[in-house]
Amino acid sequence: MQTKRLNAIVGRVEDLPTLPRTVFRITEVINNPKSSARDLAAVINDDQVLTARLLRLVNSSFYGFPQRIATVNFAIVLLGFDAIRNLLLTTSVFDIFTGADRDLQIEREKLWDHSLGCAVAAKVIGKYLRHEKIEELFVCGLLHDIGKIVEMVYLKKDYNRIRNRVLANNELIVEAEEHYLGCTHAHIGHLLAKRWNLPTTVKRVILHHHTPEQAGEYVSPAATIHLADILCRALDIGSGGDERIPLINDEAWAALGLAIGDMQKLMQQVEDEYQDIRPFIQTSIAAASEMVA
Repeated sequence: MQTKRLNAIVGRVEDLPTLPRTVFRITEVINNPKSSARDLAAVINDDQVLTARLLRLVNSSFYGFPQRIATVNFAIVLLGFDAIRNLLLTTSVFDIFTGADRDLQIEREKLWDHSLGCAVAAKVIGKYLRHEKIEELFVCGLLHDIGKIVEMVYLKKDYNRIRNRVLANNELIVEAEEHYLGCTHAHIGHLLAKRWNLPTTVKRVILHHHTPEQAGEYVSPAATIHLADILCRALDIGSGGDERIPLINDEAWAALGLAIGDMQKLMQQVEDEYQDIRPFIQTSIAAASEMVA
């Protein structure tokens, strides 16, 4: 029944957006082991908006380079391929739904804040645990709740019913989603990730960020995003759609191997890094939007 219901929902949101073509080209270049910084710079320089965003972000206090970075090529050399991709993916994904129905704009902005917070938290946790693919964790954190945006934009009537039930019953949003949709934002986000042809790890983490025990070989990144989500709720960074702070999954906790004493240090670092990057993500989107207006 869930598969049938999910397919019906997909039929109603068949006009799901695609990522900007330049972001796909950037991913292709980065995935090619023969690519150079010059190859990647050539793709980015073809897109005026992404070029402006990248240079604005790389010159922000978040990175704190002593001299001004004037070229895309220099930015790539300093930050590396993966970090460049994630900066551009972040601003591009935030931008996709910006012009949509404004009735839920405040909620959408709170959700973006939560998503950016989770991306930062995932990176902080990953560094602390010496995870091999830190930048991939950032992407997973950024996109883990993308299904909620789909609900807001394409399933607005259902989303309003979900929101009202959450407020009335003070329950987790996944419980209200199951009640009205027969599936959750994790399932819908997984479908969008497949449409965008994102890496398997990202797709599986989106699907299992509430159920990391079902993630199989991807339990570690799924557990990281699971914890990142809980930490951002505890820090009141944005909103995940409800006011609850769920308990961490036992298997996720075991997979991460952290101690209770680690939490305060991680939470402080998450809050500091989030406050550093948030203003520059927002201003880069606003500035780029003015350029194309």
